[in-house]
Amino acid sequence: MRVLPLAGYLLSFTLGCPAFGQGVPPNLSNTLGTKPPNVRFIDTEGRTFTLNDLKGKPVILSPIYAGCPSACIVISRSLKQALIKLNLSPETYTVVTFTFDPKEGHAHMRSFRQKHQLNLPNWRIAYVPDDRALFELLDAIDFRFTYVSEQVKDHPNLLVFLDSDGVIRHYEFGLEFTPVQLERGLRIARGQYTLWERISDWLFPIGAVGVLATGAWLMLGGRRKR
Repeated sequence: MRVLPLAGYLLSFTLGCPAFGQGVPPNLSNTLGTKPPNVRFIDTEGRTFTLNDLKGKPVILSPIYAGCPSACIVISRSLKQALIKLNLSPETYTVVTFTFDPKEGHAHMRSFRQKHQLNLPNWRIAYVPDDRALFELLDAIDFRFTYVSEQVKDHPNLLVFLDSDGVIRHYEFGLEFTPVQLERGLRIARGQYTLWERISDWLFPIGAVGVLATGAWLMLGGRRKR
């Protein structure tokens, strides 16, 4: 496991991790513009597919685990509602929800899909049958999780947007996703990324880190005076 970069730690600490979840946030400087490995998935219908098979339109990756007692349920349900409200043609994008837990397989994901009625035609609920390939994929999107207990896992809450060539173009963070977030992510995945969005995406984390650094400096200064 990589050591969390200082900036990422400061940002997650500053925000109290509400946006990223309780896990370690990905280092976007290492992932944006890169292409995840062409791993083999198996969906709940028993069909095998790879990321290369999905080329030609944007792909939304949603890493969850079926045994999650809270966050992954909220993520998947909100994603479903946002997609319905967005009302885009299913021919224009694909969603892949996959388990990041190597202990979960077909039965777990099939049960998760049925329980939460994730039945949109362009939504693949899947798992990666090869553990090594799974962790290569997680490493490529810089998704880190740890075991809190046998059932509960500490993980970031996010969606990853790939462009039509399978290149990582954008992340959205949070528990409940809106149509606006999905529209933005898909637009960026299509190369429609405005200059202001590029600037604001860099200014926000820099500003957050600056706030924390200032607070830490004031606290340390106060202690020294005492």
